[in-house]
Amino acid sequence: MKKILAIVLLLISLNIQAQSREWTQDEKLWGVTTGALLLADWATTHNMTQRYHEGYYEKYNLLLGATPSAGAVNLYFLTVTPAVFLAADYFSNYRKEILRTTSLIEIIMVGNNLRIGLKIQF
Repeated sequence: MKKILAIVLLLISLNIQAQSREWTQDEKLWGVTTGALLLADWATTHNMTQRYHEGYYEKYNLLLGATPSAGAVNLYFLTVTPAVFLAADYFSNYRKEILRTTSLIEIIMVGNNLRIGLKIQF
């Protein structure tokens, strides 16, 4: 978790406008998609924190550990989500790749969470 916070603080400390350019319509669409998927992952992971007694545990996110608290899940997503968009804004030449890659990862994570029975629910 400390690594995530350090990355976010580093990104914030950069002069974001130095390499930034306006977002294209296609990039905005990818941004909305990425944001929606991050929100769905957050909700399903938060739902998991209320269901450890049913045998659920975090399998893929090594930063969170097997049974993170709801607070740890909230901190994680409140840190990672802006970090993704700050990176996409700062590295504007790679914006679409950053957003597409994040969306792909999130599709896999959310799909797995739904497949195993977690709900999009806070």
